[in-house]
Amino acid sequence: MKRTAGKISQGLITTAMVSVCLASLVTPLSTSLLGAFSALSVCTWILGGGLVELPETFKRNPSTFVALLLFGFMIVAITYSPASNEEAFSVLKKYRELLLLPPVFCLLSGSATYRGRATGCFLTGCIGLMVLSYLFYFDLLQGDRYGYSLVFHITHSFFMAVLGYWSLHLAMQPGWSKYFWWLVCAAAVINLVYIAPGRTGMFVFCCLTLLFLYQRLSFGKWLASLLIFAAVLAGAYHSSHNLSSRVDEALQEIQRYQPGHSKTSVGQRFDWWKTSFDLFKKQPLIGHGTGSYRILHKAATAGTDITPTDNPHNEFLFLAVQYGIIGLLLFLLIIGLQIYESRKAPVINRYLFQGVVLALLSGSLMNSLLFDSQQGHFYLFMSAALLAGND
Repeated sequence: MKRTAGKISQGLITTAMVSVCLASLVTPLSTSLLGAFSALSVCTWILGGGLVELPETFKRNPSTFVALLLFGFMIVAITYSPASNEEAFSVLKKYRELLLLPPVFCLLSGSATYRGRATGCFLTGCIGLMVLSYLFYFDLLQGDRYGYSLVFHITHSFFMAVLGYWSLHLAMQPGWSKYFWWLVCAAAVINLVYIAPGRTGMFVFCCLTLLFLYQRLSFGKWLASLLIFAAVLAGAYHSSHNLSSRVDEALQEIQRYQPGHSKTSVGQRFDWWKTSFDLFKKQPLIGHGTGSYRILHKAATAGTDITPTDNPHNEFLFLAVQYGIIGLLLFLLIIGLQIYESRKAPVINRYLFQGVVLALLSGSLMNSLLFDSQQGHFYLFMSAALLAGND
């Protein structure tokens, strides 16, 4: 009887790990499948008795406990939010990756095989997204999304930036596979520069490239490489209408910005950020509560030409308005603890994790990436795959 129960438990845990890999695979591709596989992984983990492993996970990776603290604070923040319970819970569920962080760390800490499979599945999903983009671009498939992609253009460009950075590191590894990863890197960069119109991904890739050069070169060579990188960027700008038009458009939007009257992508963000900072100053310690942003922003901008929004397209301000300094510091503490935990990881894993963090933080300057399902889950799964089990 005990042996049968043990087999069932192990089977459930294996199912949970497979589900994590499948969720990693569809992270760049489908929010609905991502939600389904994420839920399946947690349910089978609980049924398989995974809860008993939580104390050990908290000990090995304290960031997972802080993630639960932040999510718990978000639940408490519903009690003083002006939003309805329905709206508050709608925002809360967007941050479910915080709740998922401990069980996913638990699952992957016990299996180096599944950690590798999770990262491999994610890369496969990114490559699949890139291939579909090329098929749309050359009219071999029909798609109605802006930016030749299966997903929103900001999301697509973000994953192309991550794929380019990740494949750069894999191309530096010994073996014949490096030639494949050089090809993938070139294809991802071409897609990002010449096809995908997402400026967030362009910016994130620039940040990741600078990080890659710093990781792989001495400080002196890194400084010298900045000149080469600047020359490459200049060449890309002059050879790509996609890149130059998006950069020129952003510069024009900045130059023509009129506070409270701009309807451009950049101009609206400036208005949203200023309004958000004013809201934050009114309740700086604990914020205004979960789901409060849309209501507060609407009230603060009533009678103005500022476009209403449900989030400021800046994760740091979004957290600060809803959860104050406490919530923002808890989020940064998770990142800080994970960076500290990564010191035990193999060098390549540490480098890749640093890229995961930088992609999340740099992209969050212009978008609410933890709030966004696909980018938030990317951070969840890849941080777990790269850090879990590193003692």
